[in-house]
Amino acid sequence: MKKHIFIVLIIAMVALAGCEGGNTEDQTTGSPYKGGAQGIIANFESFGVVENGVPTIYEDETFPIEITLKNKGEDTVEIGKADIALKGISGSDFEGIVTQKANANKLDGISEFNTLGGEETVDFGDAKYKIDLKTSYYDATVFASYKYPYKTHVAVPKVCFKEDLSDKSVCNVEETKQVFSSGGPITVKSARETRAGAGLIAIEYEVENVGGGEVTKPDAEFDSRYGQISFSLDETSNPGNWECKAAGQDGEARLVDNKATIRCKLNSPMEKKTLYTKQIDLTISYDYRDLIQQSVRIKSKG
Repeated sequence: MKKHIFIVLIIAMVALAGCEGGNTEDQTTGSPYKGGAQGIIANFESFGVVENGVPTIYEDETFPIEITLKNKGEDTVEIGKADIALKGISGSDFEGIVTQKANANKLDGISEFNTLGGEETVDFGDAKYKIDLKTSYYDATVFASYKYPYKTHVAVPKVCFKEDLSDKSVCNVEETKQVFSSGGPITVKSARETRAGAGLIAIEYEVENVGGGEVTKPDAEFDSRYGQISFSLDETSNPGNWECKAAGQDGEARLVDNKATIRCKLNSPMEKKTLYTKQIDLTISYDYRDLIQQSVRIKSKG
């Protein structure tokens, strides 16, 4: 009997502790995005019959140069915006091909109803080697540089707007927050909310290039020394109430070693007794560039 009473008391104490600990709301929520570290990926279609691991043709044959683009992120790339340029082979050595083309169809991002994303195969023609072979074979390597505009959408679901930091209820200001990024080669790895003065808060976003390619802000030149992005808060987040900078620059950031920090701070102090949570949405805009390659062996018929 005493043992039963003891167990009941333990259960009651645990339940009471749970009630007393419920001063702040649950900070976890599900992601509104599919996520992922890819945007547009490109691959060469086969050049010919594979011999000893290398696509191989004879010198009097042609080989097709076709590149398949697949959108594995969540942004959409419109018609003509994914530019592809062939490199690594001389126009004086090959005939039958064009060296620059763009997508002829819209490349939709992945979604609940399109889990594979948009796809298109771009045809550059049938290449023929024009030079008489003096050896038993020649190995040519075809490169393709491709670039496209893209956006990453970022959500921090429960930013704490609390004027009185001595109030321990509802939410916490000084802490790492849940953050979700839409699928793309630029992502936010973490977000932290901090106090930024009397009645002020700030959110710090740790941004990273995870796609393996180069990044620059929209319509800007690529720079081998660093990456660049543009960013802004969405209208739903009242951007006029915030000042968003990275290393002192408004709305632009440089990525050094593929990383950058964006800091968004409230412009003016909150009113007395302000206490609520709100989702803050950020959009990162950029052009992205990557490079692929494929070799082909051209054999002599002699």
